[in-house]
Amino acid sequence: MMFKGRIFLLVLMFLSLLDVYGQQRTITGTVTDEAGEPIPSVLVLIKGSTVGTTTDLDGSYEIAVSGKATLIFNMIGFQGKEISTEGTNEISVTLQEDSMDLNEVVVVGFSEVERQHLASSVEELDMDLIKSRPIFKLEEAFSGTIPGVTLMQGTNLPGSVPGTISIRGISTLQNASPLVIIDGMEQSLTDIDPNQVKNITVLKDAASAALYGSRGANGVIIIETERGTTGQFRVNLHSWAALHNPIDLPDFVGSADYMRLNNEARGHQGQSLLFSEEDISAAESGNYTNTDWLGAVMQRQSYSNNTSASISGGGGVGTFNLMLGYLDENGMNQLEGSQKFSARFNTNINIADKFVLQADFYAHRLQVDRLNANTNGHGLYQQAWRMNPTQPIFYDSELENNYILHNNINPLASINHGGSWNALHDRSTINLRPKYFINDKLSLEGNVSYLINKSAEKYKRLTHKFFDGDGKPVEIWGNSVGASQGVSQSQITARAMINYENDLRNGQDKIYLLGGTEIMNNTYTDYREFSKSSFFAKVNYSFDNRYLLEGTARADGSSKFAPGNRWGFFPSGAFAWNIHNESFMSGLVSSGAINNLKFRASFGLIGNENVAPYLWQEVVNTWGWTMRVPNPDFSWEKQRQSNFGIDLTTLNNKLNLTAEYYHKYSYDLIYSDFPVPPLTGSYYLTSSVNIGEVENKGFEFSANYADRVGEVNYSIGGMLFDNQNRVLKAGYSRSDTLIFKNNQDMIWYEGIAIDNYFGYESDGYFQTWEEVDGMEAKLPNTYPGDIRYVDQNGDGVINDEDKINLGDPFPHMNYSVNFNLSFRRWDFSFLGQGVGKRLGRLNGLEGYPVLMDGVNNNLGAPREYYMENRWTPETPNSRFPRVWTGTSPNAVLSDVWLSNAAFFRVKMLQVGYTIPRIGNNIKSVRLYFNAQDAITITKWEGLEPERDGGNGSYPRMGTFSLGVKATIN
Repeated sequence: MMFKGRIFLLVLMFLSLLDVYGQQRTITGTVTDEAGEPIPSVLVLIKGSTVGTTTDLDGSYEIAVSGKATLIFNMIGFQGKEISTEGTNEISVTLQEDSMDLNEVVVVGFSEVERQHLASSVEELDMDLIKSRPIFKLEEAFSGTIPGVTLMQGTNLPGSVPGTISIRGISTLQNASPLVIIDGMEQSLTDIDPNQVKNITVLKDAASAALYGSRGANGVIIIETERGTTGQFRVNLHSWAALHNPIDLPDFVGSADYMRLNNEARGHQGQSLLFSEEDISAAESGNYTNTDWLGAVMQRQSYSNNTSASISGGGGVGTFNLMLGYLDENGMNQLEGSQKFSARFNTNINIADKFVLQADFYAHRLQVDRLNANTNGHGLYQQAWRMNPTQPIFYDSELENNYILHNNINPLASINHGGSWNALHDRSTINLRPKYFINDKLSLEGNVSYLINKSAEKYKRLTHKFFDGDGKPVEIWGNSVGASQGVSQSQITARAMINYENDLRNGQDKIYLLGGTEIMNNTYTDYREFSKSSFFAKVNYSFDNRYLLEGTARADGSSKFAPGNRWGFFPSGAFAWNIHNESFMSGLVSSGAINNLKFRASFGLIGNENVAPYLWQEVVNTWGWTMRVPNPDFSWEKQRQSNFGIDLTTLNNKLNLTAEYYHKYSYDLIYSDFPVPPLTGSYYLTSSVNIGEVENKGFEFSANYADRVGEVNYSIGGMLFDNQNRVLKAGYSRSDTLIFKNNQDMIWYEGIAIDNYFGYESDGYFQTWEEVDGMEAKLPNTYPGDIRYVDQNGDGVINDEDKINLGDPFPHMNYSVNFNLSFRRWDFSFLGQGVGKRLGRLNGLEGYPVLMDGVNNNLGAPREYYMENRWTPETPNSRFPRVWTGTSPNAVLSDVWLSNAAFFRVKMLQVGYTIPRIGNNIKSVRLYFNAQDAITITKWEGLEPERDGGNGSYPRMGTFSLGVKATIN
């Protein structure tokens, strides 16, 4: 049967070749705009085939066709056209400008649909604006650019992921990151060089994401990379260099203030004082150690540079695009940094005029360099925060660089003698996508891809001996060398599809049909393995371009779940009404008052299976004790979504408005470490269960106005969106309460947010010993100046029963504004991003006066902000409680340590100048200056409003860069 199938396919290919080469003729013509000016680089494609060309500088083209072929003319910024070649060998075309091309095709999974025929919630990222500025990791492109999509970026650590993208809230205890599909393959967003991306589409509702079934509950990001263009050889270069300045450094107190605060705490607690008045006076006069530990470890200016290049072209045989990228990020000392290398080779091979093979190859290497004492990138700064300014770096001795170890810690010694740590992360992919056009309406597609991830690390530390001030040895950091191989992952995906697209009823209606099947296998070198199998189908139907129907169905099977619960069915449907095409709207449309008005509604079921394999099975330790109870009913999370949207284009295509409301109901949530009653011989027992229900609902609004005044083109836009999250059922019934064993500050019950601050409500501070002694409801070891907590149940005891929901950490009322201006050769861009409401937590040394390490609770120096706002008998109504050391009832979660983390940030400011043509080969050169994250307006009492407080981390950076882009053809 397989042999006969191959013979049939060869016959089809042979007949198609006979059709082509038996009746070939040449079509010529020119393409111009409405003013009669020639348009270069217009794509001219034979419909239903892979054969095409582009217009030259004079707008002329020449293409060989056969039979009754139809030519498609496409150019960004113009309305596309389709013209039949029947009865003519010369076709000249005039394209009309269109600020919002409704005929533009949008990638919605494994197919493309014209925007005017979409009924679901799909957004596209403006890649022209993204690729015109320096971006380190592709995640950064999602800050303030798409309604409903948030990225809370808390770090600029070289080699790290800048933050987690969330699409329409979080509804899971598992990984909430969206599914990322790159050229049909499931991959990581961080690895992709933004310069290699052609377009990015975000699927936000169930009607669009249901095509990915059990993987679509967190939203889907679809990326297409750049490909070559027929008849055009082009070289693109983009290079920039940047300087980084920390924008969230703590304001730790100096020696004199540290001594006063230390004495104040110890005196208040009845302990002996450590510093005399002479010491304090000496510090005030500059005659005492006053070490800036953070300044000492930031030894250099952080900088980075990026260079990317692409060489593309093509002819009758096919097209190619070779893309190379190099990114070098340098930290604040010579051992910190990362280097990223990437190479992508995309080809379209025209095996016949109706048969094309897309063969893509990608290789990526990330090298991360850090200190041996700082492998996570933050440890060095956590060490520096733990020191206090009275501690010197060196002994005052004749020995050179005679480091003082404070509890075996000296951050500067860690840099110079603690050793280095290096990691390599490699990713390689092969992606083959054959496509055969049976005719201009029907095509068969396949996809076979292979991905492999590898990692390795090594570390090295040379022996270094430490001496005291008298030159006697006190400590040795011994020689240490090692290396290890990480767990490798390989992924094989195979997919087969059929696509059908046709105009019906003399072009009044249009139908898109897609059907297919997919298998995926993931294998790890630690013997883990899981597989998936899927069947899917999708239909889009446009009736008279007024009524739009969309239906999707997918069945998924996954080996991650228990037998009998491995298959799930995920259907969705959507309806839209193009009201502007109704006859009663003709007056408004002809006047330009309304150009496009669409109502959309959708509903669907999707899932989440983003968990480790084997969770349903029993785990037994080496002593024979059961550690995890098997659960034969374990299955994936499920989510029902509804979405309602309005799209409006008005004022002669100058103003675009979109408004949406959505509701997401998630159930059968996966809790992979659910505690169960212990069995005999077991002291700790868990099981993986499906438990609980969560609701997310919210709105999204975006607007953009674009116009031209003389030689000035400008656009101004903005967006506002919010998401409300709450638990509907924490356990098996609505009355259940779920306590998280690894996080005492988090608890679930009906009505609370999925992530929440669960702690005490404060009622001022204890002012005197009489008040402390007279209050029965207090925590142990309470002093005057400590927080007074509300006894919620009135039982005279402060305990867990008195904790309440204090709020959630999610960003609310997210907004952004953007402004773009071009005048002759100059361009200017502005992007501002903000959060209107967020509750952040001041914990660690960003909030407390000491490091609460659970042992000594006395390390580190307070921030000046804390010092100026602490309780004293003279300032009884201060913002923070008294200064303390040791155990304190103040260091539990309460509303005292929650603060307004709303902010507005100038995300990007950029000015550029373009030289249109240099000689015969250089098409354009653009120079630009860019500033990112340079200005932040906030009332947040911590350091960085996009993250909560802590005990030290690699600083958040403002970036200033110079760049150049050039095109050669």
